[in-house]
Amino acid sequence: MLWVLHDWGDEDCIKISKNCKEANIGKVFIVESIIRDTKKTMMVEERDKKLEYVRLMLDIAMMMAHTTTGKERTLKEWDFVLNEAGFARYEVRDIDDVHCVIIAYP
Repeated sequence: MLWVLHDWGDEDCIKISKNCKEANIGKVFIVESIIRDTKKTMMVEERDKKLEYVRLMLDIAMMMAHTTTGKERTLKEWDFVLNEAGFARYEVRDIDDVHCVIIAYP
C-alpha cells in the first residue's frame, strides 16, 4: 500500500491492516513516511534533517487540507497499529527517500 494508511486515523488504519493480514497470502508492504524521534539520535546528517522537515510538513498538510483523522506516524505509532492489527512482526527499511517500506508479516 503506497500512501494509503496515512489518510486514516488509528482505528480505521488498524481495520484496514487487519483486512490485509486476514488475506493470509504473504507479507504486507506499506510505504509511508515515518516521523523520526531525532532526540534519540546523537548525530543527524544534514540530509536527514531536510528529509525530516519534509516528513513534518507532510503531517501538517495532512491535518490542514486532506483529512481530520489521518496523520504521518512515528515508529512507535506504527508499532501500535501493526500490533493491534495482529501482525506477528514487521521490519522497516529506509528507501533513501522521505518514505520507508514497512514489511508486516502475518
